[in-house]
Amino acid sequence: MSSRSEATKRLSIRSSTVSEYVAELLDKGLLTEQISARSGRGRPLRSLGVHANRLVTIVFQVISQSVHAFMVNLSAEIVGHAKAEAPPDSDNQSLSAIFLQLYQAVLIKRPSGAELAGIVFSPGGVIDRNTHRWIHASRWPKMHNLDIQRLFSSEKYPISLSRTLDNELRIHLLLQPQSTLLLHWGYGVGFAFGQSSDRIVEGGSAFGEIGHWRVTDEGTSCHCGQSGCLETVTALWAIGPRLLGEDFHAGDDEEHIASMLKESDFTDNDLINQAVEDMSTAVSNVCRVFFPDRLVVSGPFVQNPQIWQAFCERFEQKNRFFGHEIRSVSVSQISRDLGIYGAALPVLEQGLAALLTD
Repeated sequence: MSSRSEATKRLSIRSSTVSEYVAELLDKGLLTEQISARSGRGRPLRSLGVHANRLVTIVFQVISQSVHAFMVNLSAEIVGHAKAEAPPDSDNQSLSAIFLQLYQAVLIKRPSGAELAGIVFSPGGVIDRNTHRWIHASRWPKMHNLDIQRLFSSEKYPISLSRTLDNELRIHLLLQPQSTLLLHWGYGVGFAFGQSSDRIVEGGSAFGEIGHWRVTDEGTSCHCGQSGCLETVTALWAIGPRLLGEDFHAGDDEEHIASMLKESDFTDNDLINQAVEDMSTAVSNVCRVFFPDRLVVSGPFVQNPQIWQAFCERFEQKNRFFGHEIRSVSVSQISRDLGIYGAALPVLEQGLAALLTD
């Protein structure tokens, strides 16, 4: 809505009420109002605009072998960004130093007058929201039980942890609110489930980490310390070198891996056939727990048309259960930036509510 009169028409409320609301939002700094050039007789028009930089939040996220800090505003725009590489042998101390370094680097990019609503950590792997601990990540096996809240204990802003998959799922549910299971098949294997953007199942600290279900007795070692896990026969870290040879480099960005997999021919590839078999079995079992209306799959493997077709065929064969039907099976089209906004959204909403009730 670009003016008070337009707001009055679209909201079907009195102009005096609109003026009260606009005055409050102007006072809170959430709206701007400018006088437009007069065109003809009468009073000049006043144009309303959203002050998107009134509130921002910082989102920490892991991409490949690097850690990123994004500053996000109310319009889902990234207004600040900093990143640092984290070697595979990074431990609690070195990762803590990277977090603090990135925090200072992105904080100075805060727009003038912007209020920081909070800090969100979306690192992937296993997290514990209640204790604010990052428990495990396959990329950094020496990191264990990192206390994020203690790391930022001197800051006054709210600190929260969230799963990357939950953040991506939140955007899917905002765009299409129906029972959805989101599966990620890439460096790791996991899922998220929700029925609406505010009804996402969180579970315990390792909820959704089906990559560590035991599927084989062959004794293949997994990053989690166990053997025979689903990831050992399906995840990029395990089968990537055999699929792509010298073109595969551990820690490569999944988007880069996706571009290589997309153009590859995996006809009669036993490794892919077994991975598809195990993945379709695992996902069909999860569907027998939640019975979602929709399955969305993300990650580099399903960017390859052969793999995607084979997965869909095997999943359809295995997912027939007492007449229940998955209405939609699709590849995720959510961009990385939207996933980052999914992490920022709950904190921005809380900050907005606090600002309006202050």
